[in-house]
Amino acid sequence: MNRKRLSWFEPGKSFQYISEWLEKAKNKIRIATGFFTIKGWNLIRRYTKGKQTFLLVGLDDPGEQRARMALVQEIMRDLRTGLDKDRRKAVIDLVEKIQSQEFEIVDARAADHHNKLYISDGEAAIQTSSNLTGKGLLEQVEGGNIIKNKIEIAALAREFDNYFINAQDLTQELLDILLKWLEFDTPWDIYLKTMLVSAFENKQPPKTCYTKKPVSYQNYMIAQTLRQMRDFNGSMIVASTGLGKTVVAVHVAIHLKEEDLIDNVMIIAPKAVESNWRKEMREAALPYEFFVQKIFDKEMKYARHKLKEFTDILEVVEQQSWLLIIDESHEFRNRFKKDLSNRRKNPSERTAFTRLRELVKKGNAKVLLMTGSPYGTDIDNINNQLYLLPHKANNPHEFEHFLSVLPDQKYLFPQETENVKIWSVESTDEFIKLPVVSQLTTSHVAQCYGQKDEQGTYINFSDEKRYIPNMVLHTINFQLIFEAELTEAITQGYFEVTGNHLSKYLFNQLVKISWASSPLALQDILESIADTPGGENSYELEKLDFIFSRPQRAAFLKPIITKLKKFNYSNDHKIIALSKILEKVLKNEQKVIIFSERRPTVVYLFQTLKLKFPDLKIAATIEKSETEEKFKKKFKMKDSREIEDMINQFAPIANKKTNQYSETYDIFISTDTHGVGVNMQDASVVINYDIDWTPIKPVQRAGRILRFWHLPRSVEIYTFVPKLINQHQVSTINYELVEIQQRWENLMSRHYESEKVMDSPVLTAEETQEINFSEMASQPTNKSGEIDLNALANLEVPKGEISPYYQHTAKLQQNRDYAETLADDLISSKLSSDKEPLLYMVLFHQNKYHGIFYNSNTNNLTEPEIVTVLNKIACDENTPTANVNYDEIETLSNICLELWCENNQVSPDDVERICTLYLKPENEGDNFTELLLKN
Repeated sequence: MNRKRLSWFEPGKSFQYISEWLEKAKNKIRIATGFFTIKGWNLIRRYTKGKQTFLLVGLDDPGEQRARMALVQEIMRDLRTGLDKDRRKAVIDLVEKIQSQEFEIVDARAADHHNKLYISDGEAAIQTSSNLTGKGLLEQVEGGNIIKNKIEIAALAREFDNYFINAQDLTQELLDILLKWLEFDTPWDIYLKTMLVSAFENKQPPKTCYTKKPVSYQNYMIAQTLRQMRDFNGSMIVASTGLGKTVVAVHVAIHLKEEDLIDNVMIIAPKAVESNWRKEMREAALPYEFFVQKIFDKEMKYARHKLKEFTDILEVVEQQSWLLIIDESHEFRNRFKKDLSNRRKNPSERTAFTRLRELVKKGNAKVLLMTGSPYGTDIDNINNQLYLLPHKANNPHEFEHFLSVLPDQKYLFPQETENVKIWSVESTDEFIKLPVVSQLTTSHVAQCYGQKDEQGTYINFSDEKRYIPNMVLHTINFQLIFEAELTEAITQGYFEVTGNHLSKYLFNQLVKISWASSPLALQDILESIADTPGGENSYELEKLDFIFSRPQRAAFLKPIITKLKKFNYSNDHKIIALSKILEKVLKNEQKVIIFSERRPTVVYLFQTLKLKFPDLKIAATIEKSETEEKFKKKFKMKDSREIEDMINQFAPIANKKTNQYSETYDIFISTDTHGVGVNMQDASVVINYDIDWTPIKPVQRAGRILRFWHLPRSVEIYTFVPKLINQHQVSTINYELVEIQQRWENLMSRHYESEKVMDSPVLTAEETQEINFSEMASQPTNKSGEIDLNALANLEVPKGEISPYYQHTAKLQQNRDYAETLADDLISSKLSSDKEPLLYMVLFHQNKYHGIFYNSNTNNLTEPEIVTVLNKIACDENTPTANVNYDEIETLSNICLELWCENNQVSPDDVERICTLYLKPENEGDNFTELLLKN
């Protein structure tokens, strides 16, 4: 080494000369640097003892992002980045030096200061390119030279002091934040911090032209769905109608596209929502393909064009990455075909499942299922939908243990190996705990995200208040027409067909549905049964035959049909009850939606209500067919474009068409085809003119109006339930076989079970029942559908009706303002019921957060999914900090960080510490130095 050189241009030399001259200083050290880090201070601090040190920090070409950050925050960001085993000692030394008034730091960036200068008393000045950082002093190639001319040194000192006096003093601010950093934080802080970063995985929002920004609760939904997509390539969102599943899905697609995880989006949804999906995807500028759900069950000859498009995609799917969005996934709740002529015990798989699974099995598609009502009749409804997700379940299974013991035998069991990876559950309670499921309800949103004013509970949508409605449920009982005649026809077997037990009573069920629906629906089905086979209105039964001959059926049914043709609506008790409801609600200028199961009933209601209410504007989605061709349907759905226009004219506010129509419809009558996905919340009344076999349709129907609204209001849902007058009388005719009332009881039973995986009840066994969403939690209920509202009033956070992730983040939402004040690099400890100690850390690397657990006994790291993490660290604001030495946690965290970087082959300099929590076993002593010695 040539000690006579006063200049250099190589790595490490800067520190050599700077440390030498700082050590020689006796009184005062002046340092000008573009950037300052604790790592840099740690290198020189021993040379500054007992000496006044003045630090002038300027601008080191920080770039746009760092220029926006406060200097102290930059120092703290560098402190938590990388692996510096002496960082705590360096901070303590700096704090002591500031408190003894031997250190001052100022920010001269306003003066565009860019110099790097180290002045040792008046003896020497070092001009260099090296910042006071670890990299600048040791690692990077830097140049510099030493000035020993006293006149020059004095001039530089005067210029330094002038800049120093006029710069912003940061000494106290730095001291305050370093003192806070040295303190133990609380376990509650770690818990909140973990939830906060999990909810906002990406620090920078994606660049997008999509104008619909997610609101508070939707951000949590997006974060959880993205996490599930990364972990499992799939997610199932179960969210109440009106919570914005479409907006959430679009944002998920935007994120995945920006992260280069997908190239295209495929949407499979009902025809009724096609135009809305196309509009949203255009606004988001996302490449997409749209397919109507029903085509996937059709033969190629009946949907050649669209199925050919799907086949073309299958051929190239391995070259592109897709996000498959299946909207209203409950339409896939039945995986196997329902063959009317031969209801086999082991029916074949629906073509739709075969086709979609072929796409997913290619391995290049992520799948997003969305529904508000996954449960229909039994748990298989849910499992059939889960089957469409990529088979990546990680549940423990005996067969997996067998394969682990005998891995060479795996090829002998391809189907068994596949089956253990299929997502499935045995109960609805188990369903919401699946890591691939994300369930959120209106009641949870109202309670945890809603704000209150004098008018009600609302959510802020871009500074616009949208109120959460209250709901009133009504049950209307009505008398069935022609009770004696139809009861006899059913009990005598006029509607029974040959075949097995499953198909034998098929037409019994269809007749009961039509009988409870309307006179016209009953007439329509009786005419078809009487004409089969070969008649004008005949069914095509293929292999089935009625037990009674056509002449026998005609002889019994024709008199009933004749009576139906002459039947006057003034004798229809159901229509009379409906008219009274309409008279009441229309006085309040409320719009009404009426749903029916049967197409003839839609026509019947339209014709009848036009006569009874001639001044009202009424829209109907079904019309009578003009064709006289044999076997053609007598009632048909109107053209989809006409129906879309009717929906807009009925609900111009919800569909943003307020300036398009001079007049709007008062009543909208439809089948369930338009009970899904469309915006009709200009109405505040839904009438279930017919009941359904499953709770899905009533929920979907109610969902047309159970949405946020710009004004506070109550919405009303009426359900018509048929009653038999003589059902309890002793008679020669066995009325019990009719089972009309049983259908309602079955529906209520299923509705009770479905509430666990849907939202609030939309059916009630009471005449009237009021529901306030902002007070609802996991409601006490019984099979009748009654709700004890008094038990709801004082409940705080819903439990059991939402996914565990949202149960946790409910606490975050209630403490959101405080959580956002928490710094990074928190450290705490809490007692744990586990037998072994664990260190929990959140690390940030390449725009992603990693929640990891380190077992110091086994030297193993795990990175479980977020709910497992939150369950492990959950606590409240009163949870005490465990008695553990801070320095020892710091040492253990360094071991953990180093091991994680080694396992993932990343540099520690690219990793930030977000928080650390030591989970101390309750039986562990106060000193865990032994743990450190093991490592």
